[in-house]
Amino acid sequence: MENRGLVLLSKFSVSARRLIGVVNPAKLIKDHEYSAQIFQKVSEFGDEELIMLSLEVQNMLGMMSVTTTPTPEKIVPIKSVEVIEQKYMYGARS
Repeated sequence: MENRGLVLLSKFSVSARRLIGVVNPAKLIKDHEYSAQIFQKVSEFGDEELIMLSLEVQNMLGMMSVTTTPTPEKIVPIKSVEVIEQKYMYGARS
C-alpha cells in the first residue's frame, strides 16, 4: 500500500474512533465483514466528513463499484426556462 493510502486509512481510523470506538486498520483491510460493519456504523451516524473519508477508504480498498455514465436514452432533458428580455427598470437612471 502506498503512503497516501496509509495516511487516508489512519486519518479514517482516528476520526472514526470518536464516534464508533476503536477501528483496527489491519483488520479493516483484510476482513470484509468487519469493514462492512464499520462502514455501516459510520453511515448511520451521519457525520458528513467521516462519510466522505469512509467513501475514499472504500474506494481505495476496492469495495466500491465503479458507476457508469448514463446512456443517452436515460438522460431526461431539463425544461429550459425561457428568459423574457425586458428593459432593466431598477437602476438609478430609469
